[in-house]
Amino acid sequence: MRLVFFILSPLLTFLYSCFDLQKRSSQIVFVLFFALFGYCHTFEDTRADSYRKYWSFTQYDANKGVGEIIEDFKAGEIKDIYENLLFTVARRVSDDPHIMMLAVGLFGGFFYMLVMKRFLRDRRMRYTLPIVILLLFMIMESNIPLMGGIRNFSAFPLFVYSLIRLVIDNRKWWIVGLLLTPLIHFGYIFAVAMALVIWLIRIPNTLLHYLAVAVCVVSIFLDTSSYLGAVDIVMGTVENEAIADRIGNYGDEDTDIEFNKSLTTQLTRLNNQISAIFIALFLIYIRRNRHTLNQTEYELRIYKLMLFFVTCSFLFISFSVVGQRLVYVAMVLLYLYMLNIYQLNRDSAIKSFICIMPFVYILHITWFIYNCYCNVGTDILYQPIPFLLF
Repeated sequence: MRLVFFILSPLLTFLYSCFDLQKRSSQIVFVLFFALFGYCHTFEDTRADSYRKYWSFTQYDANKGVGEIIEDFKAGEIKDIYENLLFTVARRVSDDPHIMMLAVGLFGGFFYMLVMKRFLRDRRMRYTLPIVILLLFMIMESNIPLMGGIRNFSAFPLFVYSLIRLVIDNRKWWIVGLLLTPLIHFGYIFAVAMALVIWLIRIPNTLLHYLAVAVCVVSIFLDTSSYLGAVDIVMGTVENEAIADRIGNYGDEDTDIEFNKSLTTQLTRLNNQISAIFIALFLIYIRRNRHTLNQTEYELRIYKLMLFFVTCSFLFISFSVVGQRLVYVAMVLLYLYMLNIYQLNRDSAIKSFICIMPFVYILHITWFIYNCYCNVGTDILYQPIPFLLF
C-alpha cells in the first residue's frame, strides 16, 4: 500500500517512511525517492555540479572499458574510478543523463537509508519534538541537493555507515566499506586515515573535549591560507598525479579568491561559524554536567567519535571544500549523540539545545531547500510519479 501512495505523492510518502524505516516497504520508498530525485534533475543551473556532470556524461567515451579505467587510475591520470565506471555502465544502458542520475540516487540512497535506519535503531521512546527535529536534520545531512556532484554524494553515506558500524558497533568487517570510499572520491583518503586513528588509538575523552572546543573557536578565524604549508607537504607524498594536482588546486590562493567571491561560500562560512559556536557551547555544557548527566558506555563511544570528527572537521573547515565534507560526518555523529543523551536526560537543557537548532541552522535549512529547488524545481513537491517521469 505504501508503494501505491508513493506513486501518488512521492514526497509525502518519503517523509512518512522516514519515521518507520524498520519496515521493508519504507526502506524501498526511501531509496526510490532518492532515485526519483536524481532522475528529476533539470541540469539547467549552470552553477551546479550536476550541470558539469551532465556535460561530462554526454561527452564521455562510451567505448571505454573497465580495464582502461583501472589502468588510468594506476597511471595517475584519474583521481578515483567510481564516476568513470558509472559513466561506462550507464552509457551502455542509455545516453540519457537522467537515467545516469537515477542510478546515482539508487546507490547513495541505499547507503543513506542504512544510515537513517541505524540512527532510528537508537530511538527508544515515542516521537517528541526534539527527536523529530533531529530526524529532519538527519534527512538534510543526506546531501541530496549535492547529488549532482556524484562522487561525494555516493562516498559520504558509505563512509558514515561504515564508520558507525566499525568504531561504535565494533563490526570489523565494515573496514572494507571504509577502504572502498577513496575509490569513489579520493578526498576520503584523509577521512579513512582519521577513522583508523580513532579506532586503533586510545585518546582520552578529556583531551578530545578540550581540543574540540578549542578548534571550534579557532575555526572562526581560519582561512585557506592557513594550510599552505601543509598542502606542500602532502603534495610531496602523493604519487597519483591527478590527486596531487587537485590538492594543489585546493590550496591555491587564486582558487581561494574565486571561492570567496561566491555568495554561497560566504553564507556557508557564516553558517559554519555559527555552528562552531553552538557546538562549543553544547560541548561545554556536557563537560560541566558530566557528573549529573546519565550516560552509558555506549553514549561515551559515540561521544568520543563525535569529538574526534568535530576536531578534525572544524580544523580544516576553511580549507576549500575539503573540511566541509568532513563537517557533514561530524554533524551526523552529533545528531546521533544528541538523540541518545537526550533520551537518558529528557528534562535537562539538552532538550533546549536541540529545540533551538532550527533557528541556529536557519541558513543551512534555507540553503538545503534552495539547492533542492535549483536542481529539481517544484514539480516533485506535488506531482505524482507518472507526471514526473513522462
